[in-house]
Amino acid sequence: MNGNEVIVLNWNSFSKRERILILVIILLVGGFFWMYRGVTTGPDDSGIPSSFEKKEEERTLPSQVKNQETEARVENRLIVDVKGAVPAPGIFEMKSGQRVNDAVQLAGGFSEDADQNSINLAQILVDEMVIYVAAIGETTPPVASTEKEDGMIDINHAESSELETIPGIGPSKAGAIISYREENGGFASIEDLMNVPGIGQKTFEQLKEYITASK
Repeated sequence: MNGNEVIVLNWNSFSKRERILILVIILLVGGFFWMYRGVTTGPDDSGIPSSFEKKEEERTLPSQVKNQETEARVENRLIVDVKGAVPAPGIFEMKSGQRVNDAVQLAGGFSEDADQNSINLAQILVDEMVIYVAAIGETTPPVASTEKEDGMIDINHAESSELETIPGIGPSKAGAIISYREENGGFASIEDLMNVPGIGQKTFEQLKEYITASK
């Protein structure tokens, strides 16, 4: 036999035992490759190509995150108007929880002739609030407080801007509080605030010291 000769095996030349052995070997080799392929590629029960899932995730997740960030930013935004004896009076965008002093500093602080006792620098800002810094000798009254004398907010009568001065209450929750009291005839107690969607036990514990519910 030279190098150009081809060996042709005749199936009929094998005995029955040899044929069975060959079939077993073929099945074992085929099963090995099938198992190896399953381990390396991994199962896909969804029937959706992984590349498609990745594209869907890349397309949907950024939009969801963006919407959440936008809602949070709008809920925490306040617009106030600073006037009077300040170097740069104007309208400023503030964040929920900031105080009058923060707005005054954005307006350049106090002018030389400002009566620094004319306003309460520690007062929490309210949306659409006007902060007027009187000059020395000026009789203009300080900015009116939205709180009662005892420092509590009446959730049965407070407007949205007043409710938003409560820590943890933004425009959306303030609107939900007003909608609830209009639909249910008010709050019998401050604990009823937990019936408002979005206000649970944890949130209530944080704000209960700031609120009251008059009849």
